[in-house]
Amino acid sequence: MTDPATAPGTTAPVTAASINAAPVTAAVTLALAGLTRVFADRPVLGPVDLRLDAGVLAVVNGPNGAGKTTLLRVAAGLLAPSGGTRVCAGRAVYSRPGAGARHSLRVGQVLAQTAALAGTPINAVGEAVAAAGLEELTGRVVGELSAGQHARLSVALAAASDPSLACLDEPTAHLDPAGVEQVRAAVHLLLARGTAVLLVSHSPEQFADLADAALRLENGLLRETGC
Repeated sequence: MTDPATAPGTTAPVTAASINAAPVTAAVTLALAGLTRVFADRPVLGPVDLRLDAGVLAVVNGPNGAGKTTLLRVAAGLLAPSGGTRVCAGRAVYSRPGAGARHSLRVGQVLAQTAALAGTPINAVGEAVAAAGLEELTGRVVGELSAGQHARLSVALAAASDPSLACLDEPTAHLDPAGVEQVRAAVHLLLARGTAVLLVSHSPEQFADLADAALRLENGLLRETGC
């Protein structure tokens, strides 16, 4: 995609540069400034400065142990930062394949409950099901799904809840090319609704044409690498 930073008179929707002096406006969904996270007296993340505007996708890659999942969980509000600030305009969700869904329920039930708890219209469920290619699985028990089907369900659950910010952790893990396309369709649905998406992937090229920014996290530090 065209990098908005190169267009005259525009501002890049995602930046890994400092945002300490930048005001948080209605268009800004997530702002992290000087954010750090420490576990057992060991720094594992930061300082990180990041801004995500509504309807943009930032894809993060990096080696194992770099702090990618920690970044997503802090961005989603599931972990408190040890230092710095996090401002999120609206509701955030964290999604990881196989996590968060009750395995005794059917796929359709889990999706409907997710939408009801989020207060989103029922058509949001239908759109999420279609995008993720789950039409033939709505009657299946979640615990019977394959790893790839769990991956598609996870991103469909994020889409069904219609959040302001979706933090997706390796959403294409265990997927064949057809499954990757279905996850991409669900991500596209989120973006079209104005959801800001922060996505971690070991295969960032799968989202290159959708991404507004490509970021790399290494040794807890985030930097922009382009698109």
